[in-house]
Amino acid sequence: MISHLPDMLLPAQFFSDRLLVGRASGELALRWAVFADGLSQYWKLAADTSRHNSEEFREEESWVLAEESDWPFSFSNLCETFGLKTGSVRSSLLAWKRSHLHEAASVLPHA
Repeated sequence: MISHLPDMLLPAQFFSDRLLVGRASGELALRWAVFADGLSQYWKLAADTSRHNSEEFREEESWVLAEESDWPFSFSNLCETFGLKTGSVRSSLLAWKRSHLHEAASVLPHA
């Protein structure tokens, strides 16, 4: 495990206490499913540095970074819906990505 990283939201920490879908309305459950799937995809793709230039990763990262608030399923709106600070979640996701970039760079052979 990476121990030198700043505080960041790890997948297991995020999902451990937020499994509300069974107790939520249909609309809220749908919003949670979209949010959880988006986060899971981002974590998975960000951890695989070889996929950072893929269309799939660019779409996920675009969703995370967009400041759009008109769309009900925008990252910002979903964070707000679940009482999360958008900037904090976004920073944590980007730290996750950077940690894997740093990790990948440290295992590359030096010329």
